[in-house]
Amino acid sequence: MKDFDKWVSDVIGKGMNFTPKEKDNIKENLKNTLSRWRMKGLIGKDELPEEGSEIIWEWKRDHDKTMVIKLVKRMNCTIVNYRRKVFGLKGGMVSEAHISHIVNELMKEGMPIFYPNRELIDKFFKGEPIE
Repeated sequence: MKDFDKWVSDVIGKGMNFTPKEKDNIKENLKNTLSRWRMKGLIGKDELPEEGSEIIWEWKRDHDKTMVIKLVKRMNCTIVNYRRKVFGLKGGMVSEAHISHIVNELMKEGMPIFYPNRELIDKFFKGEPIE
């Protein structure tokens, strides 16, 4: 069986600038995901999927979606906090749903995502489940 740490490194790739804590979280998430895939019979007992396989790209898409959801929540908190601190901002609030819509549109044009096939990109925006 291939060394798990090397495999994780190959899956996340180079140049992603993850912090050590983020890498540990990704590694733990991959361990849990592999266990789930094994229980569902998607992979063999000691099997590690190829780094560029479709199932790994599905996992990457799911991870990206989770990170974008965290981004939206953080942006919402930041806007709420700044709104409290700027004297001229009174009344209406920007909702998390509105921020999510704006980020979604930004990801379609301003900072697009790229996956090996168009179906993964469509699934990203529709929020379809990973498996």
